[in-house]
Formats: sequence, structure tokens, C-alpha cells
Amino acid sequence: MAKRFSNIQLPVSCVGHTSDVFQLAFSKVCESGYYLASACQDGQVMLRHGDTGDWVGTFEQGGEPILSVDINADATLLASGGDDCAARIWDAVDGKQLTKMMVNSTVRCVALSSKSEYLAVGCLDRKTGHSTDKVLYMYALEHPESPMSFVGQARGVRDVIFCRDDRAMLSSSHDRSIRLWDRISGKQVHSISLPHHAKSVELCADGRTVSIAYGHSTVFVDVDRFEVLQHHKLPVRLIGVSLHPERKTYVCAGSNRWIYKCDYATGEILETFNAHERHMHCIKYSPDGEVYASSAADGGLRLWQQTVGKKYALWDARILPIEEEDDEQGDADDDDGGDDYDDAEDEGCFFDISHIK
Repeated sequence: MAKRFSNIQLPVSCVGHTSDVFQLAFSKVCESGYYLASACQDGQVMLRHGDTGDWVGTFEQGGEPILSVDINADATLLASGGDDCAARIWDAVDGKQLTKMMVNSTVRCVALSSKSEYLAVGCLDRKTGHSTDKVLYMYALEHPESPMSFVGQARGVRDVIFCRDDRAMLSSSHDRSIRLWDRISGKQVHSISLPHHAKSVELCADGRTVSIAYGHSTVFVDVDRFEVLQHHKLPVRLIGVSLHPERKTYVCAGSNRWIYKCDYATGEILETFNAHERHMHCIKYSPDGEVYASSAADGGLRLWQQTVGKKYALWDARILPIEEEDDEQGDADDDDGGDDYDDAEDEGCFFDISHIK
């Protein structure tokens, strides 16, 4: 093969996890930098400096797999949930568990509100045929003993975020729906039907653009107006998508273990590379947009540069020789074992927004 000289991605590998790293969460930029939390099947949540990957601390949850994690803006509180049917709030500074909330099913997702006043908890339980996981819970952290229940999903909740200045929550379900909930009344406000269940739902740094990955598609929605801003497709099934804080680009984790960086406005693929040896679970942009993190089934957690060759954190500008090779576009395995993917074409999302004024 002929060799060419090019700036190539040189990841920072964050060691420590020994099994599937299901979820990642970045804090905002605070006085001491910004932080990255990771949830793993090995029963641990790890906290690291987000730019370098340097280890800060480990939060253990009794050995049961941890499927979800979130961290607040100033990296003082951390939330986690997993197979032990418990959601926990931790002091991210001293590592102490502050609150434990028990539910009826495996905790698949947790989300802290922007001011750390509320915690949203979604459950997923395939073992009982989704008979106990159709409720989305919201806890006021000052009085966690009396959660609000949000009912309407036909199957378990996969992702949840707070939006509209914490006045609402957006959830995705394995019933292939996206639902917008009013936090105060507990009622469903809007809904979206998808041809496949959403693999990721994320609120961008602008506080109003939501990124959704499903099938081969990425959809970007203005959650305040509940309108589609962009809809792009890739030649591979997606595990997740994350939008740059300035909405310049977005990065996707493919089921073929490749990462795709694309232009937000056009959907053009700007960069693609093989990121992990095993299938990926999550991808997230850092709050400053200089880094994005990806996680995989073998305990892999890697940091990648937004601008390859730029001097930042542990990276130094360098140019290395690499061999020419064809980009691999085929699908491999995905994070949910292929469930809820059918043989139908990816027809796009079914947004019924004609009634929205």
C-alpha cells in the first residue's frame, strides 16, 4: 500500500474500566476545567478530567452493572443508575453517596436538571416483557421520597433529558417514540414517532437543539418550537450522535465501530476512522468542543480531537505517515444486540408538527 502523510487521530485512551462502558457525561467548564463521568458494567462510575482523561475518582455501586450516569454543570453532583433498580446521587467532590432511590426495574437512564434541583429516572426491563418499566420518574432532590410519575410509554425508557429551562423533559422509549413532558403538570405535550427506537437523545450546549440518532439517521430538533432543523443519513446504522457546542459539526458512533464527523448544515462526512476494537455504546462532545469521547464494549474509553494536530491538553501538533485504505462502511454489532431493528427501510422520522403554532 502507498503511504501518505496526514494529520491523523491519536486518541487518549482512558484505562480503568473492564467491561461495557454504557454511558458518558460531561460537566460544563468550571474553575478547575471540565470533567467526564463514565458508567460501566463492571459496577463502577469513574470521574476524570475531561480534557486529559486523568482519573479523579471512582464511585462503586455494589458490583451491579451501571447503565447510566449524569453530572451537573459544576461537577459537584453525580447521578447513576443500573441493574440493582436504584438511582443514586453522589457528592462528586468527596465521593459520598447522598441519596438512593429505589424503583421497580433496571434504571436505564438518569438526568440532572440544569440547576441540580431535579433528577429524572427512566427504567428498562426486558425480563418481564416491559411490564414494570413504562413509567418515567422525576425526583425533587430536596424531597426525593415523593417522585412524580409520567405515564404514557408502551415500553421502557431509554434516554431522558431536561429541556426548556428545566420546565420540560424529553424522553425516548423502546416503543419508538420521543415524548415531551411538562414537568409541572406531568402531562405529555408533544410526541414523535420513529421507524426505529432512538439510540441517543442529547441537548446541545445552546439549550434548545436536541440531537437524535436512530437507524441510519440523525435528526436535530428545536425543542422550544418542536421543529426539525436538520435531518441527515449515513451509510451505517448509528449508535449515537453528539452535536458540537457551536453547531459546526456533529459526530456519530457507527455500529461498524467507526466514528463519522459530519458538517451540521450539509451532512457531508468530513472525517471517518475506526475508533474501537469492539462495538461502541456512546459518543459525546466536550463542553468546549475541542474533544469528543467515545466508549465501547471492551472497557474502552477514548478522547479524540475536534481539530487534529492542534495543540491542546495532552496533544501536540504532529504529522505521521499512514497507509492508504478503504473506509469500512459495513455494519457490525450494536449496543442493544440488534433489538428493535427491522428489515424496513429507514423512512425518516414521522414528525406530526402541523398543529404546532
